[in-house]
Amino acid sequence: MQFPKLTPLQSRLAATLAASALLVLLFFSLTSPQFAYAAELDPRIPPDHNHPIALDFCGTMMEMKEEEERVALDWEPHESSIRKDLVRRAPSGVFALSNNDPQSMDIGAGLTQNWVFPKEVIAGPPGVIGSGLPSEDITEDETAQTRSELRKRQEIKTVHITLNTCMQPALNTLAYPADIGGGSPPQLQLWVSQSSSLTNPGPGTRDNPNQQNFDFDGGFAMFEVDTAEDVYVGVSAPNTTSWTGTWNYEIAASIDAPFHTIDDNWANLFFVDGDNHAVLLVTNDTTQRNSTSEIYNQWMTIAPPYGVFAHNQNDSTILGVQSSFCGLKNQAQIMANIQGANRPNVAGMVNRGLGGKPKEQFYITDLNVSSAYYGFLAMEGNSTASGAGVVGGGGKVWRAMNFRTKAESNCALLYNLTFCSEVAYAVPSNPDIFDPSTGVPALAARYDSHAASLYQNFNYSLQQVPCKTSSVQQYSLARTCDDCARAYKTWLCAVTIPRCEDFSSTKSYLMPRNTAAEFVNGSSLSNLTDLYNPANITTWQSRVASNSSRNPIIDSDIRPGPYKEVLPCEDLCYDLMQSCPASLGFGCPLEGRGLDVSYGKRGGDNGEITCSYLGAAHYLSGGGRVVTGLKVGVFMFVFWSVVLGL
Repeated sequence: MQFPKLTPLQSRLAATLAASALLVLLFFSLTSPQFAYAAELDPRIPPDHNHPIALDFCGTMMEMKEEEERVALDWEPHESSIRKDLVRRAPSGVFALSNNDPQSMDIGAGLTQNWVFPKEVIAGPPGVIGSGLPSEDITEDETAQTRSELRKRQEIKTVHITLNTCMQPALNTLAYPADIGGGSPPQLQLWVSQSSSLTNPGPGTRDNPNQQNFDFDGGFAMFEVDTAEDVYVGVSAPNTTSWTGTWNYEIAASIDAPFHTIDDNWANLFFVDGDNHAVLLVTNDTTQRNSTSEIYNQWMTIAPPYGVFAHNQNDSTILGVQSSFCGLKNQAQIMANIQGANRPNVAGMVNRGLGGKPKEQFYITDLNVSSAYYGFLAMEGNSTASGAGVVGGGGKVWRAMNFRTKAESNCALLYNLTFCSEVAYAVPSNPDIFDPSTGVPALAARYDSHAASLYQNFNYSLQQVPCKTSSVQQYSLARTCDDCARAYKTWLCAVTIPRCEDFSSTKSYLMPRNTAAEFVNGSSLSNLTDLYNPANITTWQSRVASNSSRNPIIDSDIRPGPYKEVLPCEDLCYDLMQSCPASLGFGCPLEGRGLDVSYGKRGGDNGEITCSYLGAAHYLSGGGRVVTGLKVGVFMFVFWSVVLGL
């Protein structure tokens, strides 16, 4: 059939009508209520194949909505498939990092390894934070936080790159003598580039202005930047022949928070006291809330969240990794309350001390006699969880503090007594009668029961005082019988359970006790004139205050031999006098007439315990001296490097 030939005007009209008809069909295909409803049908109903364009469009919209819902519900992506995709797209010779996914790598001297934190991951969903520790802060609503994160998915984010040195090489004893002592291997270096023109930052491109470099400090390095683009990282090991073996490091990147963290501002760990093989350490108060608050109760019932690393200061292997969680876990001689620790059950929550606030306590044993140690407070992961996929899962380390064990065996560390519950320090003991491995509970019971019996006699006397009466008849308008009972118990426990120090200690505020008796090894002061001034020995043995103990059962039942006492603080006696009625007859000795041999004075701001009070801890060990010790180790390394031409 032959179609009639159209004129030019008719041809233009036909084309216009055809285009209009097509636009009308397209309009209805996108806006028809029937087509929109088809996408909302139950998925068990077969789709309407008459309208594939509308179904594809609506299906795409539904998939986008479902994706956002999965993110809002903390949907966890398939890490393995994501990592494979990232590795495939990473530049040649560069390893890809994903969010909160630590990677461990060995590196030899003089080598550089490169990593990238891709922009696809930076734009991705946040990690899982977890519940965390009891907090006094008002936390943001999680749903609102999730919506905020969804809005920021394509925005600039703060990227945290953190690294820990986990293992270090050993000194090359074939080239240099093993007994030079001190020092540590040189630190690794971190190189960072944010330029796509420099995907392999490192010492080989040292002069390139597009990169920055940072030395590890104590086995820790961190870089933070606000970006939405790829971040390229290089890790390089120093080129040295003085040390053999490899470094091992852990690297992690996060858009949530640093995976590894340190607090180099303070130790947050304090030395309470110790004997010749064990010490008691406590954290700072974990909250300042009172005992009726929910946060206070949460802290007292929580599983102890902190751990401790300890290391003898005579061993230099700790130097170089003192700010690295995995480094301390691999190198520290003692771990307490850390996963895989050789001291797993030594931590507990207590509220002992001034103010009665919650804190964590550690009882560390099997220490060397008369030795100085580094102590590091640490946290496994972020307290809620640890390891890959966890925000802050790499752990936290605080600044080092130090402590020292005693030299002699006749002081034993006691704590957690039943009646004198605030006592936590070393007391006079005899290892032949109370074996340190088995007899400490019996020693504690002997001291505690004696104090409790004396308190009972006092309580009978206090009951004779009209405590609950009118204000006119009360013995004081400022103090009550409850104040008297509290003050008496505090004073009683401090004076009947004295705080013990080595007799060989030369600290001026210590009081010699029981000097007329023999030492536990059978020797006496009269046989030690080469160590002690004979005139001092004569003076000590001629005075009642120094030739015996202030508590008679110490000399009769415990028999520790000569020891020195940290005298109770004089304010304990004054508080007793002020809190109790005069009818009970309490009084304190006068200056120059017994006060100096019975009570001590509190020290200055250096934190040294110059007199004994319940709940006392050595705040001197906050970190100043131990940091000096760590720097001495670094100095020794530099010194020998110069001498040997390393």
